[in-house]
Amino acid sequence: MKDVYLADYARSAFTRAHPRKPEVDGWADTRGDALLAQVIDGLLARCGMPPERVEDLSAGCALPVKEQWSFGGRYPLWLSQRLGPGGRGCATRQLDQQCGSGLAALRSGIREIQAGGVEVAIAGGYENMSRVPMGPSLFKEGVLTAPAALQEAPWLELEVALNMGLTAERLAKAADIERDTMDAFALESHRRAARAEAEGHFTGERLALANAAGERVAQDANVRPDTSLERLAGLDPVFVEGGRVTAGNSSPLTSGATAALLMSASALDDHGLSPLARIIDIADMGVAPERMGAGAAAAAELALARSGLNVDQVDVWEINEAFAAVPLHAIGKLGLDPERVNVWGGALALGHPLGATGVRLAGTLARILAQRSGRYGCATACVGGGQGIAVILERI
Repeated sequence: MKDVYLADYARSAFTRAHPRKPEVDGWADTRGDALLAQVIDGLLARCGMPPERVEDLSAGCALPVKEQWSFGGRYPLWLSQRLGPGGRGCATRQLDQQCGSGLAALRSGIREIQAGGVEVAIAGGYENMSRVPMGPSLFKEGVLTAPAALQEAPWLELEVALNMGLTAERLAKAADIERDTMDAFALESHRRAARAEAEGHFTGERLALANAAGERVAQDANVRPDTSLERLAGLDPVFVEGGRVTAGNSSPLTSGATAALLMSASALDDHGLSPLARIIDIADMGVAPERMGAGAAAAAELALARSGLNVDQVDVWEINEAFAAVPLHAIGKLGLDPERVNVWGGALALGHPLGATGVRLAGTLARILAQRSGRYGCATACVGGGQGIAVILERI
């Protein structure tokens, strides 16, 4: 198989989404596919990549319904000022692997290049959680449904499997992760993200873009550098009375888009580009749906085994903070040094625009490897429904 390289990565600012208060969301007037198109344009402009050389576009979206349905990925292509006119030969697809959708898009482009089908691909992801909210309201509207046969299946607790907060409660209880431990992890995520912002680490990946009203949206809106353990401790459990999972140790509703440029070695040579990292492997697998958060550690174990690497060889980890319980479980299960995990903060602080997150994890990981002069990194995420997906990168 051909080697695949992560040539570059960019994202929008991540904004605070609120379906009932759209005025708080800088992207509330902007469709997710239109935002992805802007990120793609910014990425291609920065790299100087001719649009006609892009042969493949995979767009991840966890809720590809209503306006987030993209006609098989054609809408982001056509909305792009560069790909629309100049990249009409580009094949597209839209992928839903829930919170792993961005990494699934990355995997699609990786496999195409590995197999020799294309030389240049873009993997992107988007979610506007103000305009298309999470599952519960969509179930009430009848937009999303669950088969009656599954509702009656004796082996499946569907009411838990469909509620990510309840799965986080199950994981925290099974792994003996206490509420105060999760709150402390959330506080550290905000502190690390605020420090990374102050040190300018996000400026290399975050694009200043205009929303539909022509307003410039340039800053991440979810980071709370002034939060404290006392504030976090004062929040009530959200999903279970007397439970451990709160709004403070869960990722906030977020809108945003991300894109990564994937290239073969020959394409890099043709365009004189230096890549961020080489893709070693990407792997996904299923886990018990009622404990879907365990998927992040399980997928990482599989990816490491397939790569012939052990935990001690991995210099940096990006573990998606859908809930604090997820990285805490992975740290305990894999025996990780917490100082190597989410060193610029994670989704608890930055936010989790579902379909976009996976590309952010991989792109940020590559940039941290460069900043720290590390060699190997692993980005992994749990996936709603009981899955995990992980990618291994090597700094060039």
